[in-house]
Amino acid sequence: MNGIGVSAVNAYTAHREWASRPPDERYASVQALFEAARARRIRTEERTIETVAVRTEAVGADALALRDASGRQAALTNWSFEQLAGIAGAPPKYLRTLPAAIASDAINFGLHRQRREQHQLLLDRDDPWTVHAVTSPRYARVHHDELTARVLDLMAQHPAWSLPLGYKDGVFGAERVPSGAYLGDRDMFLFLVDGNRDLDDPTDPSHAGVFRGFILRNSDVGAAALTLDVFLFRAVCGNHIIWGFQHVVGFRRRHVGTSIQDEWTASLESVRAALDADVAGDRLVLLRAQSQELGSNRAAVIETAVQRLELSRKHADEAYTLAETFESNPRSVWGYVQGLTRLSQRTPWQDGRFTLDRAASRLLTTVH
Repeated sequence: MNGIGVSAVNAYTAHREWASRPPDERYASVQALFEAARARRIRTEERTIETVAVRTEAVGADALALRDASGRQAALTNWSFEQLAGIAGAPPKYLRTLPAAIASDAINFGLHRQRREQHQLLLDRDDPWTVHAVTSPRYARVHHDELTARVLDLMAQHPAWSLPLGYKDGVFGAERVPSGAYLGDRDMFLFLVDGNRDLDDPTDPSHAGVFRGFILRNSDVGAAALTLDVFLFRAVCGNHIIWGFQHVVGFRRRHVGTSIQDEWTASLESVRAALDADVAGDRLVLLRAQSQELGSNRAAVIETAVQRLELSRKHADEAYTLAETFESNPRSVWGYVQGLTRLSQRTPWQDGRFTLDRAASRLLTTVH
């Protein structure tokens, strides 16, 4: 399978969500998240406004609301406040340090200086009315319940797909419960694994096997792109660190233009076919990765990594050392990929981890 672009997902992506999501954004099942997303979609509506026809007003010492030309008032979330401030050309971080009345005046001044433009409000009609997003007319919204329904279809056809266990409420050492389904006011995040259809990894002395997983993220308010990433892994800890993580295939679509509706449908079908497929294809890739060597010795492997993967010589050497320590054959594609993954897990900086994960993904997808 060939990757579509380079993913920013890595072994710690699901862990960060597990560790940071508040209790009201955690769901015990995909079905529960779908029902919450569906209920929220039913009570929201999109409304077109002209920027110069709305204004903000202080409704407390540190709270603003939006009022339209008809006089109707709606509360702002932190995210919609940031979007509105950006449209007005005012820095939201600084505005938060000001009294609400002064921040309101600054935003209104900026809005009235703008050209007569239209924007889309995502409005929650529940009392009190709340603006969840202020986006441009070009923004193409993909709803969380539509995506989650696709995941439920996949789970119905292949019951092995499930949420992995994690410590309850993100508390280390707590009871282990199904975790990995999160829905907040900015985005949705799903982390699922197929723990029954394993691929044998002869380089693993425990013979625990290699499994499939995927991460789906979406924002319906403009906070993130729509992404879906499929990967192989050896184990998932209770805090959702993914061991033996190897990115296989994925796609990323920005919420711009009407074509996203067709694009994400086609992409989901393509990736869904990969998720549904028998493990024989992945097993063949794994066997080839274990048999193909990057070089006959350490120096040759490092030189190949520097030239083919555009790694620094320091990173290429460190990855080989880790592969040599933990893998049966550090010269093989699979062994060296595992070395890159371990090095990524030890790298504190995100850009460094991204470089290493990208190199590992590129190397694995070149197996033939």
